Amino acid sequence: MDKSYTLFYLRTTHYEVPIQYDRVVKDLHDIHYALDQSSILVITNENGVITYVNDRFCEISQYERSELIGRTHRLINSGFHPKSFFQYMWKTIKQGDIWQGDIKNRAKDGSEYWVSTTIVPFLDDHGSPYQFVSIRSDITDRKKAEEQLKTALKNDFRQTVKNLQNAVFKYRQTDEGEFQLILLEGKILEPLGYTTSFVQGKKLDELFSAKVVRKTKFYFAKAYKGKAVDFEVRIFKHTLLIHLSPIFEKGQIIEVVGTATDITGRKKAEKAIYHVAYYDYLTGLPNRRLFQKHMKTVESSARHDPFAVVFIDLDRIKHVNDTMGHTIGDQVLSTVSRRLEECLREGDMVARIGGDEFAVVLPGVCRKESEGIAERMIRHIGKRMSFNEIELFVTASMGISIYPDDGQDSETLIKNADAAMYLAKEMGKNNYQFFTKELDEKNAKKMMLERELHKALERGQFQLHYQPQFDLQSGCLLGVEALIRWEHPKLGTVSPADFIPLAEETGLIVPIGNWVLQTACHQNKKWQDVGFPAVRISVNVSVRQFTQPNFVDNVKEVLEQSGLSPDCLDLEITESMTVEGEFFHSVLRKLKELNIHVSLDDFGTGYSSLSSLRHFPINRLKIDQTFVKTLDDTNKAIVAMIITLAKSLKINVIAEGVETMEQVIFLKEMNCHEAQGYFFAKPMPAEQITVFFARSFAYSLQ
Repeated sequence: MDKSYTLFYLRTTHYEVPIQYDRVVKDLHDIHYALDQSSILVITNENGVITYVNDRFCEISQYERSELIGRTHRLINSGFHPKSFFQYMWKTIKQGDIWQGDIKNRAKDGSEYWVSTTIVPFLDDHGSPYQFVSIRSDITDRKKAEEQLKTALKNDFRQTVKNLQNAVFKYRQTDEGEFQLILLEGKILEPLGYTTSFVQGKKLDELFSAKVVRKTKFYFAKAYKGKAVDFEVRIFKHTLLIHLSPIFEKGQIIEVVGTATDITGRKKAEKAIYHVAYYDYLTGLPNRRLFQKHMKTVESSARHDPFAVVFIDLDRIKHVNDTMGHTIGDQVLSTVSRRLEECLREGDMVARIGGDEFAVVLPGVCRKESEGIAERMIRHIGKRMSFNEIELFVTASMGISIYPDDGQDSETLIKNADAAMYLAKEMGKNNYQFFTKELDEKNAKKMMLERELHKALERGQFQLHYQPQFDLQSGCLLGVEALIRWEHPKLGTVSPADFIPLAEETGLIVPIGNWVLQTACHQNKKWQDVGFPAVRISVNVSVRQFTQPNFVDNVKEVLEQSGLSPDCLDLEITESMTVEGEFFHSVLRKLKELNIHVSLDDFGTGYSSLSSLRHFPINRLKIDQTFVKTLDDTNKAIVAMIITLAKSLKINVIAEGVETMEQVIFLKEMNCHEAQGYFFAKPMPAEQITVFFARSFAYSLQ
């Protein structure tokens, strides 16, 4: 692919589904061809350093491509424009806005030329420009014509302008207030038959459409008041850039001179670039950038009238990609896009924010009306989809914020709708939730915890507690489970239920999990070194930690550094991780080869089947405490079934959360191998567990 396509480098956020590249490449090729044929093109990075130029740029500047790449536009600066001209230009594009204007440059041989320029900033996922695309048209002839006109205003200069590529015209205002053309020459209008002889004596209404006349009269009148005017008008499928210069005589305007430049090709290229910059390729919906611009427009026009923002996230789209392929995933996103559009009213906007996330703005609606639209969107998205005889159903979670109660600006409203969407996820998915002040307080607390969590590891605020695990039949101590605790100097003890999900979400679970593994292994070896019998230590492993490419190597390195025997380490993985497929299997096989024990935690919550366990090199199943806590007939049957079938697969079973004698008796009757829970011992810090060991092993330290 030609490196000019760096212009169209696409960036997405949280997007597991690749774009349909064949279609993208064709579209980009067409755009690139249109640009090269019609315009002068240059691309710079965010610092203004040139990264690409096309042949037309090299021709007009007289520089070789190698002389331009890596330089800035100072190379061709003519010195004509004041510093403030470029300061304003940079301020505009750095804000992410498009800039348009005329620039005078200097070629390599010292000659000067003019270009009409449009600069389009391309923004990254954070809204910051990462490159600028400049589309230019050579208007040197037009500028020369304007200069010639100034010196020939009182003469019949028809022959002077007849051979110009652009058009030159003059008009006057009649006593009745009508505008009449008294001169019209130039090669671009010859094919249309519009010459001086044709237009003289005719009113504008006789020459052009009503729409063109309305626009033209407005600017003609403006120029007749003494102002130089630039405007664009579309005439006969051509887009013309018009420049008007009033001519004064003794302080009075006697006529206006104008030039017209055909910028049709450039406008087509600009339109293509605009589409790339503001629309999503896969779905054709507005993208995040256009949505944010539209939100500001809605916000400025709303005043005190309410409007709603809906943030939408598809549920389990990754599962669709993994099981049915990315092509089906693409089709699902496109179908959802169409269904969302069908639910909206005129004036509403839906955009694809990134990946499987969409956002909708609903002007002029209150809470009740937005509720009805959200319900309609959930119903439409949830309808059956069929692709190549494959049927599937997709659901969505939605969050809604209402202006002005939930935010006074677009950024706050989007953020709060996003927060409400996460609440919908927590509430079971396939529903919508409104933003509330309570949710705001919860998020503020979450943000504060996240800030503190980033510092907790380096400040030594974590510690491990250890909960003993026993053989139910003999009563012997078999091992301990290492459980992380966070003691914050101001917040006190922070519950793992609060900070573990946050660590998972932020990715901090990986360094924290590595610390737990290292600390637990070194502690277990310490106990052995002072004479305690070797016991197994269980360490919980998160999905993020488990799926790190170097996970097995890290575990091996920790064992070597601590000197702990691999069979004294038990890694607890959650049942949900069994859906990871072949990667999951390969990691388990490597752990088994190292003689490391693996337990399947929270078993029975519904992700895996017992029949599939025969394929997993698992040492133990850990029955989820929800089944042990309440021993009704259903839970007893589930526990009995797990123990019986696990034994047939020669897998040990450990029950967690054992708190009563009734539970112990039942588990013994079912021949459950091991147990842990408050009935036996609570989790204890290392100092206390050492004393517990001494008592349990009836061993006196020297």
